[in-house]
This record gives sequence, structure tokens and C-alpha cells, in this order.
Amino acid sequence: MITPIHTLADLRADLPITRRCIYLQTGTYAPVPTSTQAYLATRQQEESDVVLASGSKTAGGDFVQQIEAARRRLADFLGVAADEVAWSYNTTTATRLAIQSLPWRPGDKLALTDVEHSSTVKLAEGMAQQLGIQVTVIPTGAGPAYDSGDFLDRLAQQLTSEHRLLIMCHVANTDGRRLPVAAAVQLARARGVKTLIDGAQAVGVFPVNVGAIGADFYSGSLHKWLMGPAGVGFLVVRQAQLSAYNPYWLPRFPNDGLSAGALSEVGTPNHILRLGAAYSLTTLQQIGLPQLEAQMQRLTAQLREGLRGIAGVHNAGPEEWDRSSSITTLQLQDGSLTRCQALVTLLRERYTIITKVRPEVCGVRISLAAFNTEDEIERLLAALSTAVKIL
Repeated sequence: MITPIHTLADLRADLPITRRCIYLQTGTYAPVPTSTQAYLATRQQEESDVVLASGSKTAGGDFVQQIEAARRRLADFLGVAADEVAWSYNTTTATRLAIQSLPWRPGDKLALTDVEHSSTVKLAEGMAQQLGIQVTVIPTGAGPAYDSGDFLDRLAQQLTSEHRLLIMCHVANTDGRRLPVAAAVQLARARGVKTLIDGAQAVGVFPVNVGAIGADFYSGSLHKWLMGPAGVGFLVVRQAQLSAYNPYWLPRFPNDGLSAGALSEVGTPNHILRLGAAYSLTTLQQIGLPQLEAQMQRLTAQLREGLRGIAGVHNAGPEEWDRSSSITTLQLQDGSLTRCQALVTLLRERYTIITKVRPEVCGVRISLAAFNTEDEIERLLAALSTAVKIL
């Protein structure tokens, strides 16, 4: 029997990992609730024993309808139409679908910010080396002093009508800064530049209305803040972009309907993972997304206030919630990556606190989820106070 989840306490109780360690790594992978795991097992058995074994068109059709219902739930959550949503394996593959759908030629220009995920940076470097694409990197500004207005000014100065695409993250995975994506999309569109937003660290942390943002493409994943199983991501393709979108060069016929899914999802996928991702999303919606955000905001404020009382460490990103997220990256006074790595190891081995090194900013990233608690933050701060003195 699958236990229903209606409160934050229910959610935490459904995560055995919280009884083994202090898990502060949701920015990479969230733990999957036990109820979602049970649902996945049930649906896997159903697919094998009922749908496939029966050979029944009715059973198979019902299963397909459930999969499409999962797409509609995700689309409603993102504020877009279902035919604008394509499933992918993760944010990286979704991002590449969008990029490879454009007709790149040698000499074309690509713009991205200086806080993009390493997979995006490597892709841009590869496009420059192999396709002759000119890459423009837009500085976002120094961490704690980051100002979205200053960034938009730099973007306006450096982005031109010669750029084919602007890629930018909604939230930086390095230090949690929140970028002004809606304003950047408007600026780019006025210059005839298409936009691709990486929402991996935003969706599930605070309200994200992809339709209102208006980007041509918006990519994300469900294994982080939405607590789904690994292997499920999404790409939103704006309705006005669908007629030109065809990443796999599939043939089109006059009566074909246009949908991001039909043009992106080739081959046999893992249907069960998609259903499981939608199940986790439903679970979080039952708790209440405003409650989840409020909890993450409270814990983040507690952490950042506590860090100000520890000598030798500081927050690498902005302090205010509306300029940041539930990611906080702390930097050590001497700026040594070796010490950062040693700190992550010490926190894990001595205190069973799970964090991550962010070498791009020479810091230690702490990703706070709604299932974390005030007591865990106090224990983390106490551990840090001791650890920075002995490293």
C-alpha cells in the first residue's frame, strides 16, 4: 500500500536517507520518495504483466493515455500547452535537442552567460572547434554583488542581431544566483535572437511560468527539485517555434499535427520513469508548492545568517531570496580548492553531511530542499565552525 503524503513531515518520513545522513545535494540528485519507488514498481509490473502480455489494444491504449496525462500534468505545472512539451532524459539532452534543431553554419554566433552548466560550456566549445561557431560569453557579475540590472546592461551591449541563439540558466548551479530570464528573452527577441533557458535549478524551487517567460526553448529535469527518478527531463518548445523545430530531421506530411513530443521522442522510451516523475510532482503539489518554497526560503535564510557568524567562510552568491535560490555556495577565506575538497570529505566522513565541491567558483555547494530541517542547518553550522579551524 502506498502511503499518501500531505505534509512536509510526511515527505521527510518517506525519505529513508534522512535517517542516515544530512542530505544537502538535491541540486544534483534528490532522493526519490519511497512512495514513488513503490508506484514505479507497481507500474513496471503492470506494463509487463498486463499491457505487454495481454496484447490488448484496450490495455495498451489506456496505458498511453496515462502517459499523455503525465505530460499534461507537467505542462500545466509549467504554464504551457501539452503539445509544447517534449520528454527527454535530462536537462543536457533537452538542451542539445534545442540547439541541434537550429540550422548552424560556420561563422554563426552563439551567446551564453559565464555561469552556465559545464555540459553547456563544453558543447559551446565543441561547436566553436568543429563547426566554426563564434561564441560570446556574457559576464553576469561578481557573486555577492551580482545585480540583474547590470547584467542586462551588459547583455544589451554584447548581444546583436548576428547572434542565432542566447543560452542562459534561470538559476546558476554554481552559486544559486537567479537570472532575469524574462527580461533577457524580451531583449533578445527585439534583436531577432532565439532563446534557450536552462531551468534545471529553478523548477520546483520557486514558481516558474515558462509560458510567461516566453523563451523559444526551456529545458529542465525532474530528478532534482521535483524529486522524480533519474532519467526524465523535458524541453518546452514555444508554439511559435514548433513549425521550424525538427531536431531529428523527421519527414513531415500535410496532415501531421505539430507537437514537440512527436518531433523529439524517437525510439522506445522508459514510460515508467515518466509516470513516476509525474507521481512525484503530484506528491509535491499535494503538499503545496507555496509551502515547499517557504520552507526552502526559511532554511536558506537560517543558513546564510549562520554563515555570517563563522570566521573564514562567506556566501559566494547573493543573499536575498528574490536574487537567489535554495543553493548556497560557501567559499573559504584562502580560496583553496584543495581545502574545499577536504571540507566536503570531512563533512561527509565525520558528520555524515553530504555536500558538493563547485570548482568553477572554488566553493562548497549546499542545496537545501523542503525536506531538510532547522535542526540539520544548526548541525551543519556547528560542523562548519569546527571544520574550518582544523583544515
